[in-house]
Amino acid sequence: MINVADYFSILEKAPYLFDKIQEKVFLKTEIDIVYSDIKNWERFDLLSECDESDKGNWNKISYSEYVWIKIVEQLKDFGSSNEEILLLKNHLVSKFKVKDYILLFDKVKNTIGEKDFEVYSQLYNDLNEVDSNQNLNFNILDILIVNIIYTSEQLSLFIRKDDSYYFLPFSETMLQEYSNSGIRSLVDDFLNFPFYNIPISSYVSKFLSNKNDVKYNSFTMILTEQESKLLKIIRKNFQKIKQLKVKYKTGNIELIEVTTIKKVALESRIINHIKKSDYKKITIDIANGNIVNFEDTEKIKL
Repeated sequence: MINVADYFSILEKAPYLFDKIQEKVFLKTEIDIVYSDIKNWERFDLLSECDESDKGNWNKISYSEYVWIKIVEQLKDFGSSNEEILLLKNHLVSKFKVKDYILLFDKVKNTIGEKDFEVYSQLYNDLNEVDSNQNLNFNILDILIVNIIYTSEQLSLFIRKDDSYYFLPFSETMLQEYSNSGIRSLVDDFLNFPFYNIPISSYVSKFLSNKNDVKYNSFTMILTEQESKLLKIIRKNFQKIKQLKVKYKTGNIELIEVTTIKKVALESRIINHIKKSDYKKITIDIANGNIVNFEDTEKIKL
């Protein structure tokens, strides 16, 4: 978790925040995204490139990578093709050289004039002090995530449906800046086209905490301990599960009922299954006088 109070409106801590959001902290199997979908997207190269120097954490993802996976998930729900997502990936999460970012910021400055976003101005000044051919270890999405944490604002990414090359970060402050800089017409032109609205700040809020009560008012873990246990139960027996019931009490998981279908060759093995748990409900199927399988319902209290 990242504590918002450690970084909110503290400009000098912005560089450290870039390092923080790239820490490998989440197991791919324990986030709120179907693991088989993640593996499938990896096969099509839709997810972030693997860092060769960090092979020991191949099954972990960073805060930033989590946000990108959520964006891919949302775009897939919208019906975007792999090609459209790859195009966006190349501009949003690919890492560039210092000179590429300076060129990008120069274009932005030429477009919006002298009035700049504070966090971007600081970044621009820092970039001009290092080797222009140096590879940077952050991308455009990282900049947006840092902006969300630093400003404590809601931020969405608008992506053109007809061309994912065109995207527009959008927040209350950004809208004011667009208006103050005289480029509101460019924003209006963008909004004349159909676009997807990706709520990036919603994804970021899932790994934020707030000890000092700044603007954010509620944050959640990506998976609670109970949800993690439920996920492990499902993954352990997913090929045999016929039915799963989850009972809640005061907003928390109280009881899980798991019904599995099992095949047995000998009647005596049923006794072994009965002895394994305090509570079981067993339904036996018989064909031609022989037991062919049985349904085993087990109650698990969390």
